[in-house]
Amino acid sequence: MKQQNTQSISLRSLFRRFWAKITFTWLLVIGDAALLLLFPLFIGYAIDDLLESSYRGLLALAGIGLLSLFVGAGRRFYDTRIYSKIYSTVSPELVEKEQLRDSSVSVISARTNLVNEFVEFFENYFPAIIHSFISFGGALIIIFFLNLNVFFACLIATFLIVVLYALTSKKTYTLNSGFNTELENQVKVLEEKDRNSILTHFRDLMKWNIRLSDLETANFSISWFILLGVLIYSIIAVIDSGISSHGQILAILMYVFNYIESVIALPLFYQQIVRLQEISHRLDSEG
Repeated sequence: MKQQNTQSISLRSLFRRFWAKITFTWLLVIGDAALLLLFPLFIGYAIDDLLESSYRGLLALAGIGLLSLFVGAGRRFYDTRIYSKIYSTVSPELVEKEQLRDSSVSVISARTNLVNEFVEFFENYFPAIIHSFISFGGALIIIFFLNLNVFFACLIATFLIVVLYALTSKKTYTLNSGFNTELENQVKVLEEKDRNSILTHFRDLMKWNIRLSDLETANFSISWFILLGVLIYSIIAVIDSGISSHGQILAILMYVFNYIESVIALPLFYQQIVRLQEISHRLDSEG
């Protein structure tokens, strides 16, 4: 008889089990992100060279673009096949585990859908996280060398946003717990075929969803207000610095905008990680 796989399901356990395949996809993602990070710099070079009637910078930019296309397309081609295989391997194991626990069909159905969130995180969210981290770190490093005042403004903004999301992480976990608990009851409610129960269930489900969305909206709004201040300050600081190169001015502002995009994205990924922590705890608990 085949031995049942009883290890817990979490981001860490899935990585340990499929580390070779997942690591290869991450290497492709890192390569893709590193190439994208170079675009503002090469756009600046291309502008300066064209102003001097040279196409050297433009040709270099085209070369970076083609290489980015090759790496990005290869990563996406490989990702879909690898993570589909992981999901088709883990989901039946979870079903068997829950059946041995005598979990209800409602719980089993909901939890197989929750497992898909782990696989989706590796396939879609984690590449975006790597892109954002490389964009964030790379932009800060380049800004440091191009304009020190703008660099310190970015650091202050980052600190404020980190504090904001740290203060709301417990609330995020609690709201996700409520949402997932209601979701696990869905099949049971539908089987009862009671119209009032069905209406109540979906209303409650959307109430949790709205509360999560409201928290995310509040955090996003505060973060964007802080980053908008950084953007306005950066424009003033760059112009006042006396830089004469049009390409360098554009490159600095593009890197500031890259920084802003990554800072806006990273907290949303953090919220998803908090959600997956709650799901992992739920999957390890009795049905």
